[in-house]
Amino acid sequence: MAKGYWITFYRSVRDPARLAEYGALATPAIEAGGGRFLSRGPAARSFEG
Repeated sequence: MAKGYWITFYRSVRDPARLAEYGALATPAIEAGGGRFLSRGPAARSFEG
């Protein structure tokens, strides 16, 4: 089967509680379909210098 990748980036989050609710529902759905998370983490910060 061909592989697919889903990349999600949130420039800003207006309601962190709703995003957490979404994650609680989405994670089991993704895993049930054979998906797995390759990377997750806090927001990245960029520095100029």
